Amino acid sequence: MAPYRKIPFLSFVVSPFRRVKINLSGCNFNCRGCFAIAKDEKGCNFSVSELINFLIKSSKFIYKEIVEDIQLTGGEPTSNMDFLFSLIEKLKRENIKKISISTNGYLLDKNLVQELKFFDINLIKLDLKAYTDRIHFWYTGKSNKNILKAIELLCENNLNFYVRTIYIPNIIDCEEIKKIAKFLNKIDKNINYKIYQFAQGHSKIPVSRPPEKSEMQNAYNIAKEYLNNVSIFTTETAYSPDYKCVEIRDDNLIEEFERIDEISKKAINTWYVEYYTFSQILKERIEK
Repeated sequence: MAPYRKIPFLSFVVSPFRRVKINLSGCNFNCRGCFAIAKDEKGCNFSVSELINFLIKSSKFIYKEIVEDIQLTGGEPTSNMDFLFSLIEKLKRENIKKISISTNGYLLDKNLVQELKFFDINLIKLDLKAYTDRIHFWYTGKSNKNILKAIELLCENNLNFYVRTIYIPNIIDCEEIKKIAKFLNKIDKNINYKIYQFAQGHSKIPVSRPPEKSEMQNAYNIAKEYLNNVSIFTTETAYSPDYKCVEIRDDNLIEEFERIDEISKKAINTWYVEYYTFSQILKERIEK
């Protein structure tokens, strides 16, 4: 595996809690409704050591100290496992107490799950796009068989995780939510299941519309028939009024980021993101 990965930005949540999100570029899915800037191979190349150093400098700049809660997201963090585990190992050496991973689950086989258990990963956020394989393949370009098996493996190995699905009207709707809930019920009815609202404005391809509140509530009610721990998130509830985030962005992607910011402001009343560029952080280090 390549010793480098592209990083388009780092996200520093400063309120109401502190957490850094490391966005690793590149994804093995081609989701029709994806809006993630890290989906494609974009950003600056970092080795693991360079990324750790930059993370520490950025964290001290934002928080005046090294944060103890890191989320590895993307893109798809597991697409370069050598990089991933080297990064986790070095984060542990920096006494990072909480490390979580957001993944589509496609590459979570038995060996990878056991490695995550060995490293004592705090939380795994797994996206299950759809239960029906035909729908999943149409939406992502990949079968979901590996992902369904991955959920079973996570349970068998007693890892802390939750499953997330985006409600997309007429594609991944109440019928699919019911199938997912019934599947999870057979594994463990106490699995945490989160249903998110599809954000039409962010989607690069107009695959659908945002679901109505009544549709989200109906999906919640259906899932609750099979699972004990269900929650829903809309554009209004996903971010609290006191939510604040600071991003460190690749200088070459600023125009693309600003376009996303404008869309987000229209969809989320409380949306506010302050940002600095990679070069500004490096300049700050030099001047000090």
